[in-house]
Amino acid sequence: IKGENIKANLRELTKEPHQAGTKANERVAKTIEKMYREAGLEKVHTLTYDVLLGYPDWDRPNTISINDNRSGRSIFTSRGVTDPILPDEQGAPHAGHQWLAYSAPGRVEGDIVYAHSGTKQDFLRLKKMGIDVTGKIAMMRYGESFRGDKVYEAQAHGARAAILFSDPAEAARGDKDDVYPKSVWMPPEGVQRGTIMKTSGDPLTPLYPAKPGAYKSRTIDEIKESRVIPYIPALPISYATAYEILYRMNGPQVPDEWQGGINVTYRLGPGLCHDQTTVVDVKSSLENKHIHNVVGYIPGREEEDRYVILGNHFDAWVYGSIDPNSGTAVLAEVARAMVETMKTTGWRPARSIVITAWDAEEHGLIGSTEYVEEFVQQLGSRAVAYVNMDCFDGNFSLDVATIPSLRDLAVDVAKRIPNHVEEEVKAGRKTLYDTWSHTSPGKDDQPDMKIPSGNSDQAGFLTFAGVPVIDFKMMNATRNIYPLYHSLFETPFVNEHLYDKPDFAMHSNIGRYWAELAHTLADSPVLPINVTRIASEIFGSYAIELKKVLVDILEDTHHAENANDQKQLRGINERIMMRVFI
Repeated sequence: IKGENIKANLRELTKEPHQAGTKANERVAKTIEKMYREAGLEKVHTLTYDVLLGYPDWDRPNTISINDNRSGRSIFTSRGVTDPILPDEQGAPHAGHQWLAYSAPGRVEGDIVYAHSGTKQDFLRLKKMGIDVTGKIAMMRYGESFRGDKVYEAQAHGARAAILFSDPAEAARGDKDDVYPKSVWMPPEGVQRGTIMKTSGDPLTPLYPAKPGAYKSRTIDEIKESRVIPYIPALPISYATAYEILYRMNGPQVPDEWQGGINVTYRLGPGLCHDQTTVVDVKSSLENKHIHNVVGYIPGREEEDRYVILGNHFDAWVYGSIDPNSGTAVLAEVARAMVETMKTTGWRPARSIVITAWDAEEHGLIGSTEYVEEFVQQLGSRAVAYVNMDCFDGNFSLDVATIPSLRDLAVDVAKRIPNHVEEEVKAGRKTLYDTWSHTSPGKDDQPDMKIPSGNSDQAGFLTFAGVPVIDFKMMNATRNIYPLYHSLFETPFVNEHLYDKPDFAMHSNIGRYWAELAHTLADSPVLPINVTRIASEIFGSYAIELKKVLVDILEDTHHAENANDQKQLRGINERIMMRVFI
């Protein structure tokens, strides 16, 4: 694995903003296809799907305005665009647009309510404090939950629009001047983009692949009605713009734990002082677009029809040098290094290794989900495992999410990879495993490993096809996400100067771990899957947690609207719980 190759790949992949469904992203797909062919992968091809994607109006930015009703004039209007800090890397037209995919369009004027993190519990607490969100604009900060869930909760509680912002308490801790490009902390005008769709895959063709010409089993109105996408406008703003709202806020002071990092006293609202109102103006559209997955193979020498699959997505909200193209650049180098090893040593994997690059992950894991839906029978019977690396969240320690039966493999491979952090090596922690176990101690003498969530492309493989998965990344010890997430400022400068050294030692180590996982899964005579661990986990943890959830469901039946509903729900839940207890 050569760091200079990863660096060159990254520069090539991040020349321009490349959102899913755009011509720019199609060019990136062709670049990856070329990289795979030049690396020596076999049967390199693309798979095309026709899916529903959300976009802003590139010629008319989304804005937030504050109107003075006494004078009848606007006293503040956001530009809706983030200016580049490094113009050579960030100066493409429309790169700075601030938007959320699948937002409804619309112009809403009204009073603001500050809803903290926008969780269900936050909205219930507002209600207990006597704050009604109905007909208002809900202002929420990132963190604690998926942004789509925040917008859904705002909509469910009667809000007419939603505003999301990155609070400096999470995104810019410490000295207010110690932000990008001096550090990885979000600058005042930085904005996190993202999707607010609450499903995986093309929303119009659930459970089957959206091949060009395929019948659409749902309409846009139906997915709005089923709350897959919202029917209210939603917009992300910077914390500089959030300040303009928060220092004008009316109403009681927020609970202490709701106070954020902007230098004003946060208030609940509703509304602003001095007879001022807020206007949210979102211009957006929904369009059917072609997306393109790229797939290449290293055929196995003994079991060619058994597959170890490595994957990463390549579409981005802007340039995507961290999310996702740090992983894209590394995976292309893994492919090249494997083929070079075959040429120089005569080695060939016993089982086939499949290298995949997914499109439209950012909109809702769409490319990988369509692939799984198309090939679910083959995957369910022939796939050994899927190993995903979306991007890194830091540069210090390994972080792995996997199912219990693959935990031993994740640990064993980490013990073979030398540590890239010089300070850790000096402290006696010479491998990736040493720092990982020191930073994230878990149970059974293993580092802490979560069950994979629906946050990246492993989701469809695990939950739809039943394929064992590993999802890994690098992280920092003090935070679980990088502050510049989904912002304009994810360009190669961040990778080359803020997260890694000139030799790309950290990126290279990601590649070594990825390649060695693939090598072990492909060559082990007996698959390194520990079924005892998953049985133990189900009995000792999962069933216990399931009982707690079912008890909560049973309690909810007491709130059913009528006696018949209550009786029916209680009977169903009691039968389910009896089976679990048995």
